[in-house]
Amino acid sequence: MKKTRNIIKSYAPSAVAGRFISYFILISWVLITIIPLIWLGYSSLKSNEELTRNIFALPHDLFDNKKDEYVVVAPQLNIIPDYDVNKDRRERLIIESTSLSPGKRVMIFFLVKEDLPPEIAAMKPGDKLLLNQLPGKMRRKISLNTMWFNYEAAFVRGGLGLKFVNSIIYTVIATALIILFGLMAAFAISKLPFKKISAIILALIGFGYLISQHQLIIPLFLMFSKAGLTDTRGGIILAYIAFGLPVSVLLASQYMDSLPGSLIESAKMDGAALFRIFFSIIVPMCSPVAVTIGILSALGIWNEFLMVLVLASSEATKSLPVGVFSFTSLTGTQLGWQLAALVIATLPAMIVYFLFQKRLTRGVVGGAVKG
Repeated sequence: MKKTRNIIKSYAPSAVAGRFISYFILISWVLITIIPLIWLGYSSLKSNEELTRNIFALPHDLFDNKKDEYVVVAPQLNIIPDYDVNKDRRERLIIESTSLSPGKRVMIFFLVKEDLPPEIAAMKPGDKLLLNQLPGKMRRKISLNTMWFNYEAAFVRGGLGLKFVNSIIYTVIATALIILFGLMAAFAISKLPFKKISAIILALIGFGYLISQHQLIIPLFLMFSKAGLTDTRGGIILAYIAFGLPVSVLLASQYMDSLPGSLIESAKMDGAALFRIFFSIIVPMCSPVAVTIGILSALGIWNEFLMVLVLASSEATKSLPVGVFSFTSLTGTQLGWQLAALVIATLPAMIVYFLFQKRLTRGVVGGAVKG
């Protein structure tokens, strides 16, 4: 009888309406989140002309390139070779696409004349040829480069390669130190016999969590300038650690409060020092919250923009988000390059999140329950 009443209640108009509204909101949120990412992905494979004509159409020009027309151009100051002219002195035929960004000197290929048929190698500036007239190996290479031209241009012309490496350096080193220092501070706050001092320190750390880095960016810049830490990787990593520690300490201390103190007492009786207790007992037991802290910190540092924009002035120390921002002024109206740069910046964070989302959820929920 009770089971029947539950079934009738689940089919009541109010229950059906509530379920419909819940699913509608959930599906709408997913669509609003996913559709722009899908558009970003396939639009990064479109030429600038395609994006100008129709921003929602599927990519075509860069992929359907077997019959593309090229024109022979003369060497000019604004044409930068893609090879080392000092090491390779073979004569080249320079061709430019007549359909993709014509006249802008962006879709340029340097063909070694000795690898070309004599009639093509003898062409003069202004002469035109089709891609399928070139030798097979050369044709396939140009076709593949054309498909991925936006990404190649983003890395080479936009200088995103070094900025990508900088982002990895900042993320890996700062995240590792945030986890280590956070666990150390949490161990001292939760397990060492200084309860009153620990409560004061934890309150100050919690207050630091409430302060946004945007509020301190100008004082931070002035302080780092006097210390000689601006435009250095060490200074940027130090700033990331300072702003990432409050969350790390709060999450780790809540988690450690639930750990049994008898394990620490037993280790002390066996003669283990504090560092041995910390690294042999506490760190392995805190791996769930350490993973959570690591994921949250890594995603935050990877996507962080303002701090590097203020503290880094040279191209050698800028990170990927700053590189994507400055890409607009570097490329002018080359929308395809900008979208490719956004994909390069977004994809690693998405991969990390989807790989560790279950661990992240378990760590956050576990910390909340234990706290």
